[in-house]
Amino acid sequence: MKKFGKEKRSIIYSPDEDVVKGFPEVELKWMFGNKEVVLPKAVGLHLYHGWKKWREEAKANLKQNLIKDAEFCRQYVAERQERILLDRDRVVSRTWYNEGKKRWEMDPVAVPYAVSKKLIEYVRIRHDWGAMYIVLKGEDKEFYVDIKEFEMLFEDLGGFDELYMKMLACGIPTAVHLMWIPFSELNIRQQFLLVLRVSHGICSGLWNSRVVTYAKNWIFTQIKDTTDDIMVVMGFPIVEFLVPYPVRIQLGMAWPEEIYQTVDTTWYLKWQSEAESNFKSRQSADEDEETSWSFWFLVRAAIYGFVLFHVIKFMRRRLPSLLGFGPLRRDPNRQKLRRVKYYISQKLKKIKQRRKDGIDPIKTAFEQMKRVKKPPIPLKNFASVESMKEEINEVVAFLQNPSAFQEMGAQAPRGVLIVGERGTGKTSLALAIAAEAKVPVVEIKAQQLEAGLWVGQSASNVRELFQTARDLAPVIIFVEDFDLFAGVRGTYIHTKNQDHETFINQLLVELDGFEKQDGVVLMATTRNLKQIDEALQRPGRMDRIFHLQRPTQAEREKILYLAAKETMDNQLIDYVDWKKVAEKTALLRPIELKIVPMALEGSAFRSKVLDTDELMGYCGFFATFSSMIPSWLRKTKSFNKFSKAMVNHLGLTLRKEDLQNVVDLMEPYSQISNGIELLSPPLDWTRETKFPHAVWAAGRGLTALLLPNFDVVDNLWLEPLSWQGIGCTKITKARNEGSINGNSESRSYIEKKLVFCFGSYVASQMLLPFGEENLLSISEIQQAQEIATRMVIQYGWGPDDSPAIYYRSNAVTALSMGDDHEYVMAAKVEKMFDLAYLKAREMLLKNRPVLEKIVEELLEFEILTGKDLERITKDNGVIREKEPFTLGEIQASEPTSVSFLERGNAPGSALIAS
Repeated sequence: MKKFGKEKRSIIYSPDEDVVKGFPEVELKWMFGNKEVVLPKAVGLHLYHGWKKWREEAKANLKQNLIKDAEFCRQYVAERQERILLDRDRVVSRTWYNEGKKRWEMDPVAVPYAVSKKLIEYVRIRHDWGAMYIVLKGEDKEFYVDIKEFEMLFEDLGGFDELYMKMLACGIPTAVHLMWIPFSELNIRQQFLLVLRVSHGICSGLWNSRVVTYAKNWIFTQIKDTTDDIMVVMGFPIVEFLVPYPVRIQLGMAWPEEIYQTVDTTWYLKWQSEAESNFKSRQSADEDEETSWSFWFLVRAAIYGFVLFHVIKFMRRRLPSLLGFGPLRRDPNRQKLRRVKYYISQKLKKIKQRRKDGIDPIKTAFEQMKRVKKPPIPLKNFASVESMKEEINEVVAFLQNPSAFQEMGAQAPRGVLIVGERGTGKTSLALAIAAEAKVPVVEIKAQQLEAGLWVGQSASNVRELFQTARDLAPVIIFVEDFDLFAGVRGTYIHTKNQDHETFINQLLVELDGFEKQDGVVLMATTRNLKQIDEALQRPGRMDRIFHLQRPTQAEREKILYLAAKETMDNQLIDYVDWKKVAEKTALLRPIELKIVPMALEGSAFRSKVLDTDELMGYCGFFATFSSMIPSWLRKTKSFNKFSKAMVNHLGLTLRKEDLQNVVDLMEPYSQISNGIELLSPPLDWTRETKFPHAVWAAGRGLTALLLPNFDVVDNLWLEPLSWQGIGCTKITKARNEGSINGNSESRSYIEKKLVFCFGSYVASQMLLPFGEENLLSISEIQQAQEIATRMVIQYGWGPDDSPAIYYRSNAVTALSMGDDHEYVMAAKVEKMFDLAYLKAREMLLKNRPVLEKIVEELLEFEILTGKDLERITKDNGVIREKEPFTLGEIQASEPTSVSFLERGNAPGSALIAS
């Protein structure tokens, strides 16, 4: 809309007399220049000023009618009760009993409907606002509703806050209660904190208990007493014996013995004093007790030493790994490897458990549901869907507004089949339709609908698929390779089992059964329409069939131009003759055509003379510093000028001539014919070695030039080191855009092609010694035999005027028809074969000087372009054939082949002679 001008918004106040009539008091006026945007009618209805007053009047009128008319009152009450029961049944149908959690549950989708219909008695909300319990009117049980799931479903509509406000507005009693929260409903952080706090509380209680406190104090006392006894009996005396007194005085480890000596109280002296006093207090004067104390002292010292030894040993082994890498630590990566091994083992256990439990394929598919915002090819850029534009628009309109079809009583599309070869854009078309309709796409694979562990599982998957899709409508169910699991029943190996029958039947029920398909379209792709069950293609089911053919020349030109706008510079696009490129890419598919413009530009760059070292230096510089240049700077004019100057400096500027040369030398797809296949390249590339291959290529090229309105000869050349062949011809198939048949092959064209196949053979007979002609031209002879056979058997284009066709699709072979049909067919095929040979021989004999000149220049220059061939033919007086071209005028007076009917078969010989 901005093309009409700048955007302006203003508020307009309606006059008082208009407000009384029902117009809103305040309106928003939206302008783009002089163009005014009209607000939707729904906004006007919401802003209706007198709606409240009208509702009160309607209520008053209803009350009066109920009081005055008893029959109307009974009818109104019955309708009201029936409506309430119907609404209540709809809500109850969305409830179920959870056996695992022993509770009734309700689908969150049904809650807003129950609130709007005032079917709820009261609501209890859990204190964490994670769940609520709903009681319906007339029910004594509570239904559990997950608030988090409700938030996810209705996030765009305000979530649970909007529902809570609506419940308060409807007068539904709501209360927040303190309830137990199941551990499974907590998130990972809450579960971790809960386990940590409970564990901390249990450990703190046990640590501070009376028994643990008594045992703790007793153990600490025993350890302290044992340590004091060992130090008093052995430790302190050993230190006094080993360390001299002056040194101990300086270190603070001895008490002063002289008056002038002073020492501070140290931890060692304090520990020694406390240990000696504790030792003396526990020592007894009785000799028996002293003997017993000495025994237990040795026992305690041995236990103390044993424990201390193993603690030191453990710390010596574990402490280096805790402190980090060092000389005492061995195999530093072993712990990491153990962790990786543990992680992998746990992952494998989870995968095995998941496979054992099973995964719901339909749930997985809907979890991956997506909206297509930027399809690979927009619908407006599809070149091969012009004939299907109306049906595609119908599918898009249905997905955008499904209720419109029901209001008009029209039949809405249920399913769409997209048929085409590989690479014609079937998946891209489905995504383009989804993007145009702005609806999500659910992609289903064959493995998700195939038979499972029990019979009927595939049908159950189909039922669940459509049920979930109806809840989320409008939606597109997209299935690739539909023929893999929707094949003709009982025909193929995978369609003979009972589960496939139930699968097809359930699919038919879902497509045109009693359930409404509001906003659900099944879109499938296939390469072979005959393999899909015919019941699925009947009207009302998957009756919309889009056939994607190979693009025509005009469509190829459009595809190439759109692809060039994405990959090539704008000024280079106009340099290329896209019509000529489209002619040379006749057999390419759309996905392959998108690569052609990039390949053309790359070929043009490779043809330039470059300084490779300088170019690689610049490329390394750009690769290093390109990420530092912001995007806004790259779009400035100065930066573009710098880029062009750099391209000019490197000599990479492309001109129109460069791209035209690439297009002229472009090889048509599948239109290059090679000569004899060699096991190894010739060692001696002499004139004698080249001569037979030059004759072979010249015969093909000259025959194509002599035939009227036939394929165009681009190049002839010889390759000395080719592993596939030495003589090559490059011929572009002619496209007659003005023809009635379009791209179809007429009888005249096939007859010309039949004559063309004999060009190399006749040239070899004329210029080569006897015996070498068939060695080089065997592939053309086989092709000619195939063309002649197809003309007689399939098309009815024999040498006579009889239109008989001898082809039957259900026969084992084309000749197994009984009677004398096989002799008649063989005679006609042989007659066409001979007529084509004689025509080619006549043409080349009349133009033998031209043939010899082409061979001579091909031996000298090893390559001849189309312009060179035109020059040679013009200088040597070529005699071309004229239209109308037909083989009926040539008489087979000199048959070239020996009839296989002459093998002792008189009727066949007589038929050929006649």
